[in-house]
Amino acid sequence: MDLSDLEKRAAEVLPNMVTIGDDGIARPSEDFEALARDITEALAHPDAPAELSDLAKAVEMLKTSMSDPEVAKTMSQIADMPLEPEPEIFEAIEDHDIDKVHAALKTWGVNRAHGTFECTALYRAMSCSTGASIEMMHCLLDAGADPRKGLTDTNVLHGLGFAQLKDIDPRELTGVVRRCVEGGADIEQRSNNLRWTPLITAVSEWNPVATEALLLAGANISARVGDVEGSCFAGADCLAFAQGHPETTAVLKRYLTPH
Repeated sequence: MDLSDLEKRAAEVLPNMVTIGDDGIARPSEDFEALARDITEALAHPDAPAELSDLAKAVEMLKTSMSDPEVAKTMSQIADMPLEPEPEIFEAIEDHDIDKVHAALKTWGVNRAHGTFECTALYRAMSCSTGASIEMMHCLLDAGADPRKGLTDTNVLHGLGFAQLKDIDPRELTGVVRRCVEGGADIEQRSNNLRWTPLITAVSEWNPVATEALLLAGANISARVGDVEGSCFAGADCLAFAQGHPETTAVLKRYLTPH
């Protein structure tokens, strides 16, 4: 099966990847399950391109997240919300354009929140799915961004797990994390709904760079999910979330072993 066809299907399926059954429980949709099966089948082909492996990992991460009905329900609610026009500064962040960010800051307060989930510019930069930029993060911090203000009730450190950090050195990213901590962001802050720390979020997203950067900055590797009623992840540790992703598991095991 052609990679471009699978990528096109993924783009079409993702907005409707969750379905709510007659029992009120949220689950992966039939189209999403079919896509996951077809990607797995294509990956078994000897000539499967490397990019297909990345797509398979992304789909598997989503499937793992949706194994928790509460997470799946939240994802469904997000998908059903009408999209708001993106402010210029968010577009500049996604385009990695520092000059446009500086220009946007002339009319957009650096700590101003946008959208239903009250996302700040720094959170957007630190969760950037098109490729996060260390320079962009420092640019916003230099402009006075408050790292305690991220998305709704969480600080910016919770966003790192969602970022594309493929070409970033974890030690360099640690400098940003430490700067955020110095600015008041609690590295052990728990999210309100699932009671996850930024490290648990990074591990659950199978993001080894964010995982290592947070650990280097002092994140508690022994942190466990809070006792959340109805959550199948209640009480789970970081290693449990990393299962299925060798790179993230390897990072955790290095830091679990005394140096």
